Amino acid sequence: MPIIKVITCDDHPLISTALKNALERDPEFRIVAQLDSGSKLVQTLRNESCHLLVLDFSMPGEMDGLALLSYISRVFPDIRIAILTGTISSGMASQCLKKGALGLLRKSLDMDLIGAALKKVANGRQYIDPDFQLEIRHADSAEEGLMRLSPRELTVVRLLVAGKSVTEIANQLNRSIKTISTQKQTAFEKLSITSDAELFRMAAERGTDLL
Repeated sequence: MPIIKVITCDDHPLISTALKNALERDPEFRIVAQLDSGSKLVQTLRNESCHLLVLDFSMPGEMDGLALLSYISRVFPDIRIAILTGTISSGMASQCLKKGALGLLRKSLDMDLIGAALKKVANGRQYIDPDFQLEIRHADSAEEGLMRLSPRELTVVRLLVAGKSVTEIANQLNRSIKTISTQKQTAFEKLSITSDAELFRMAAERGTDLL
């Protein structure tokens, strides 16, 4: 029976302990390190090999979850990575997969189920929590919508995100208010949103990708 060497990285002691107890019940898993910060993780990975990394997305430190994930995927490409998190936006969930995560799991998932999911990830199969699947589809839909925006519609959207009103955008771009209103409405339809609040939420989730 092949042994799956695991490193966990989570700054919540209760989660780390529960995860350790769950994995140690399965003889296929062997935890080789339990860490509580990104800096400790990077240092450990330079000296200790593992097959599977279980990483909390939100931890204190100089690198945020996405930057840490991207770095590890690039420098240690053979390690399977599963993100274990309490909450994450739809945009971030989608980005995690693009940056190299093979698994996305909620901390609220039963620990026995987490063990089964992690075994799939360790064997190279993707596992995404069902709740995350809905969020990722939403994020991918927004991505497709952004790609469909015309250059003028994208300009209007960016100015709206920057806090400009339709009247201010019309004055800045030397277009009529009616034209800007039409371009805003068309952009919203392509993005599958209906209000400024939804646009601001999308921008907050995507960060600089929308700006």
